Amino acid sequence: MKKINLLMVALIGAMTLTLTSCDECKDVTCENGGTCTEGVCECADNYYGDACETQCVNGTYASGTCGCDAGFEGDACDTESRTNWVGDFNGDDNCGFTYESTISNGTESDEVNISNFAGFDVSIVGSIANGSDLTIDTQTDASGRVFSGTGTLASTGNTVTVNYTVGFDDGTSEDCVITYTRK
Repeated sequence: MKKINLLMVALIGAMTLTLTSCDECKDVTCENGGTCTEGVCECADNYYGDACETQCVNGTYASGTCGCDAGFEGDACDTESRTNWVGDFNGDDNCGFTYESTISNGTESDEVNISNFAGFDVSIVGSIANGSDLTIDTQTDASGRVFSGTGTLASTGNTVTVNYTVGFDDGTSEDCVITYTRK
């Protein structure tokens, strides 16, 4: 009987030791509603990282990356793309004009307003994509001039180049290139 009791104690001890050492989640802490499975955190929707510590703020996390909503960039989609565009600029274009313009936030997260666009004393709205690309959809000002174009922010953030077309009410148009330099 002593041998059986001793054998039972040894067996229970071995099972306890085995169960304790197999608990791969014992020292794993998962944040933000994540749960541990076999030593790895399974994160709640839009959270990622070893401990689910990072949230994909303005986008959707899937397949190992955070896919950002329009107007946002960065690993967690927590940076507005237009942030690098905002400021005061000197404009110089190949159509013979120089002027000052201000680029400010638009109403949507991916929009900017460009005041005194091309020296015409008009504010134009542009959409930002990929953090460095600008699209100016066709817009008509109070004088009947029609504007459209595309642009690029230099990697330094100090220069914006805009290719634009301005159409006049007499049916003529001009294609110009503006180089905006940050003041």
